Amino acid sequence: MKTLYEGFVNIYECERDRNGKVETYTKVQLRGASAGIVINENGEMALVKQYRPILGRNTLEVPCGTLDKGISKKDIIIEELEEECGITRDNIITITNEPILTYNIIENMSDGEMHIFFIKVKNVICNPKAEDDVEEVKFYSLEEIENLIKNRVITDPKTLICFYLYKDMISC
Repeated sequence: MKTLYEGFVNIYECERDRNGKVETYTKVQLRGASAGIVINENGEMALVKQYRPILGRNTLEVPCGTLDKGISKKDIIIEELEEECGITRDNIITITNEPILTYNIIENMSDGEMHIFFIKVKNVICNPKAEDDVEEVKFYSLEEIENLIKNRVITDPKTLICFYLYKDMISC
């Protein structure tokens, strides 16, 4: 394995022998992350508004944090709720012990995993910490989110997955 780049992500050139033929491929090493389907007592879902420099615009996304602090997947999302949303442990009504879904972030290029937790919280006013990059936190009805998806305001893959998971959960 040859290192092509080291930074927030690492990129490697890898080889494998497949029946006598050497194949070369690129591997992107991503840190995993934990995200939350955060639902208030009214059944509305929390989305954070933040500027994404790579995209050059604001996005609406579910709360999420990178697994980079040596704490559990569950503790990462609890910490992110406080940092990004101002939602403390005391405001959490329930949280799943394990992710309700884990998937590869870029399946064909990386083994980094996204872990999605289901979290029910009290109706609270959300105030992100000043040092965080979140500009606003708001709870949206499913109908509002569906319209934001149709109008291409929400395009983030983890947020789309969370929305459809929650929609499926409540329709059962």
